[in-house]
Amino acid sequence: MAAIGVHLGCTSACVAVYKDGRADVVANDAGDRVTPAVVAYSENEEVVGLAAKQSRIRNISNTVVKVKQILGRSQKFSPRTWLLSN
Repeated sequence: MAAIGVHLGCTSACVAVYKDGRADVVANDAGDRVTPAVVAYSENEEVVGLAAKQSRIRNISNTVVKVKQILGRSQKFSPRTWLLSN
């Protein structure tokens, strides 16, 4: 039997799989075992993780950091509204 563990930190996130008495942290598409908790929006796409973190200087008004603070908000909640109010 396998188990999956998810760590949602304030600045990063990671996922681990526990199987056969051993835990392995899953690598993201960049090969890193920890992913920055950053989301960026543009006119036609949403970018997450390292790509969003690297583009935050060029797209600061549409980049959300500390994503954990907005988890669980009502569905009426808009990340863009949150960006403007903080």
